[in-house]
Amino acid sequence: MLIIFSGASGAGKNTVITELLKSDDFALLPTYTTREKRDGETEGSPYCYLTEAEFKNKIAEGELYEYENVHGHFYGTSKLLLKQKSSLGKILLKDIDVLGTQNLVKLIGNDIKIVTVFLKVDSREVLKERLIERKETEIDKRLSRYDLEMTYCDKYDYIITNNDLKETINSVLDTIRTEKQKFGFSVATPFVFDDGKVKEYVKKLENGETLSPVKISYADGKPYIVDGAYKYLAGVISGKHVAKELVCGCEIKSCSQESWREALKKAVAE
Repeated sequence: MLIIFSGASGAGKNTVITELLKSDDFALLPTYTTREKRDGETEGSPYCYLTEAEFKNKIAEGELYEYENVHGHFYGTSKLLLKQKSSLGKILLKDIDVLGTQNLVKLIGNDIKIVTVFLKVDSREVLKERLIERKETEIDKRLSRYDLEMTYCDKYDYIITNNDLKETINSVLDTIRTEKQKFGFSVATPFVFDDGKVKEYVKKLENGETLSPVKISYADGKPYIVDGAYKYLAGVISGKHVAKELVCGCEIKSCSQESWREALKKAVAE
């Protein structure tokens, strides 16, 4: 499994990845880049550093799944590195921009299961404060991509607001456990099936519309749909993408899951 993290510069992608790598269950999939090495970085963690000429040779040789020019520097995903890292039998982690993610998901095919996670912050102002705190020298340039990046968040499998590192790590771990299960979602409130509502959302998805994310929360490591159960079912029926956004502090009521399980079975059958 490959977990891809995206989000605005300063949203905490590399911090989250560094924390996860403390566990032997994970390994980093480095990115090729032409930008200069920063303090604390080493070759292969989190990047493999190339000259622009070397990078262009990789492109010419067909050695990259995808590549993008971000903030004046090239970044790309290596086919060879993915093959090497996959052989370790660990969950791979990668930080990649929103455009590169869309390309990679299309191009990687069945080489590995991909789960995409968009890390966001509460506002542009919060992001600017974080960039100032880490003494970023290109704040305006990085903020200029904020609006673009936010337009892509609904295209991700999961959206997590990174306000607290510990909570974010727990959410990512819960998400990974969920992805290893089949139909692991329950509903947080009593569910009554409405065929008309489901069909309405299916039609929107089949017409190419992007639905707002299904709201989910975790309790004791188990995933619950807090809002958007009909949208979730529509995604299962149509096979179209519907994002899931994690929300914290939601009350999970004890309720019968029988109606929900029957709805899931029907959705799969269709």
